[in-house]
Amino acid sequence: MIQMNNMEDTSQRFTDALYDWPLNHPWWMLLFAALLVAMLVPGLTRITSTSDYRVYFGPDNPELKAFDATTDQFELGETLIIGVEARLGDMFTAEHLQALREFTERAWLLPYAQRADSLSNFQLAHSVEDDIFVNNLVPEGLLGDEKRQSIRDYALASDDLLNRYISPDGSVASVMVLTPLPRENLEEEVPRLADALRALISEFEARYPSLTYYASGVIMLNDAMSQTMRLDLKKLYPLVYLIIFIGLLLYFRSLAPVLLTLLIVLLSATSAYATAGWLGIVLTTATMASGLVITTLAVADCVHILVSWQARINGGDDKREAMSYSLRINALPVFLTSVTTAVGFVSLEFADSPPFRDLGNIVAVGVLMALLLSLFTLPALVMLLPVKIKARTKPVKWPGALAAFTVRRRNTLLVAGLVVIIALSSGIALNRFGDNPAEYFDEKIVFRKDTDFLNNRLVGMQLVQFVLSAENSGGVNDPAYLQRVEAFTEWLQVQPEVRKVVSVMDLHKRLNRTMHGDDPDWYRLPDDRELAAQYLLFYELSLPQGLSLNNLIDADRQHSLMRVFMKSIESNRIAEFNQRAVAWLDENQPDWFFSQTGGTSAQIMFAGIAKRNFISMLTGLAVAIVIIVLLMMTMMRSVGIGLVSIVPNLVPGMMAFGLWGYLVGKVGISLAVVGSITLGIVVDDSIHFLSKYLRARREYNANPADSVRYAFEMVGPALVLTSVILTIGFLIISLSSFQLTAYMGLLTAITIALAIVADFLFLPPLLLLFDRNIRSSQ
Repeated sequence: MIQMNNMEDTSQRFTDALYDWPLNHPWWMLLFAALLVAMLVPGLTRITSTSDYRVYFGPDNPELKAFDATTDQFELGETLIIGVEARLGDMFTAEHLQALREFTERAWLLPYAQRADSLSNFQLAHSVEDDIFVNNLVPEGLLGDEKRQSIRDYALASDDLLNRYISPDGSVASVMVLTPLPRENLEEEVPRLADALRALISEFEARYPSLTYYASGVIMLNDAMSQTMRLDLKKLYPLVYLIIFIGLLLYFRSLAPVLLTLLIVLLSATSAYATAGWLGIVLTTATMASGLVITTLAVADCVHILVSWQARINGGDDKREAMSYSLRINALPVFLTSVTTAVGFVSLEFADSPPFRDLGNIVAVGVLMALLLSLFTLPALVMLLPVKIKARTKPVKWPGALAAFTVRRRNTLLVAGLVVIIALSSGIALNRFGDNPAEYFDEKIVFRKDTDFLNNRLVGMQLVQFVLSAENSGGVNDPAYLQRVEAFTEWLQVQPEVRKVVSVMDLHKRLNRTMHGDDPDWYRLPDDRELAAQYLLFYELSLPQGLSLNNLIDADRQHSLMRVFMKSIESNRIAEFNQRAVAWLDENQPDWFFSQTGGTSAQIMFAGIAKRNFISMLTGLAVAIVIIVLLMMTMMRSVGIGLVSIVPNLVPGMMAFGLWGYLVGKVGISLAVVGSITLGIVVDDSIHFLSKYLRARREYNANPADSVRYAFEMVGPALVLTSVILTIGFLIISLSSFQLTAYMGLLTAITIALAIVADFLFLPPLLLLFDRNIRSSQ
């Protein structure tokens, strides 16, 4: 049997310190709250935001370091990918070729543009005796039928162009613009470039109505992130507050408690964001959800206090007596739930991705602020304002009926609960790590539609880059080196994930054929190093101003860059491909040929961080669980209660991830942190239920069955109300146009819904089963 010797004294000492001041000195409480908020608010002016996808990777991220090293070595940067579709016919009409040539020329003038490449300015080399001359594939001026047919035949037969600059059916062409940003102020640079591109596209769509344009690439990815941030702020926040307002108004049937709750919520969220400004936290698409999370959590604190207050008002108490009673029975649970929730979010410090660490810190500050405001400011406002609440004419009967059912069917519920828990949790094994940055956005977002189109018709954003090394300076011209590149290329081309491979080998073959009168039999690697070097030098000297080979070969001619364009697949499959490629290189090539740990790309970065995030969060989750259990044991003075609480606090998350495995099966960068987010939230329900159960056992000396009934009657309505509000709140978050935010909201909502079911149908039978073995610590 649970020992209840000192629970009442402990609770009384704790609550006395809390309600004496707000009830007896409400003006002092309001002054304290006003000064605290006033000190924090200037931090709002320090808030900055970013839509750069790179913020998801810390400065020590190994994949980011490798990616940056490759970018610096080959003078790379962000690339715009523009698709041009001929709605009728193909791209080889006189009008369409002229439009493509003009668009490519104008793309050179975009902000930050370093070069623009397309079918029109593809460098077609030809030789005259020992000299190499380079011309654009599509020359200026009107093109006759014969010339256009020759361009078409060459483009559709060229491995250099096919699937990269022209689709196999000739209906879609692409323009690729290299735009290395200064990165001095991305929030100005990205919109400037994206807006300039959209303006250019609008101009050409008006001039050439038979063509449709599609824009993708990293710049447009960052721009889409910025758009979704603004869209979520405009759409989700008002909807969450509207739902909270309606839900509370329907329950309390009085405007005053609703307005007081919304005031506490707004002050909590504002204080959290202001603190983020003081701490220098940069808001991202991930941290933008923190305000909604704080809002839903702060509502729970106020609801528990106001529901108990309303119950005492219904019983005939005056305003002060009712609030005194509410604080007496709720102060400890609200304190404990807030602290455990904060612990759950602070455990996000273990996350490998900085924005999720920031999310945890912002929410933790907001939760603790909500604790102070709900226990001190809310009661003070109730005392000072003419707050009235309508008494309920009919008692709420369902808590007693549900309690009777759980007591009567305890054994059946235990067995059924175990079966459901095991069945759902088994789905965890079906989850796989994977992200596709293009799929981070709702299909209604223009970037998502454009990227999907390009991925289906041409090479898109997804690629892996390999830096291949020669033995010495100038070695990229060595036939032995080129043969190694060719062998690797042949292996890559038969891999199911690969769409196209581009390397220095292709250029050497093309130049060798050019220098032999364009004889197809000479489309092979040169067999003389000096000759190959001369071909390459002559070709580079003949390139128009602005074009070079720096994006293919490094300055000392010892390293070349191989680009492997992938099909539209998730990052986990790209990571698996990368591992196979590295294994092949280790087995078939010398160490000096490939010195890095693997290929580099944004997709490789996302694949690595999703897995590391999940593993690191398991550590954080374990630490949080230990801290929360110890807190519950200490504050409730019961080792047994702390141990029993592990079950209802863990199984909702396990079942939710299992259900996710059955329904979706994909765990990305954001879902890796849901366990820590939901742990602090689901603990709230079990703490309130257990605290009321213990009060009945210790204060009223009730037996276990009657204690279960007491807990249901005292806290059941508040738990349902808060769970409904929390679930709906996170479901609203799942409406985000940004998948990372949307999936996090949906899985959290599922977890909260499962938590209330577990607390009502599984926790009571568990208490009845183990109550005899639980002992108080005193």
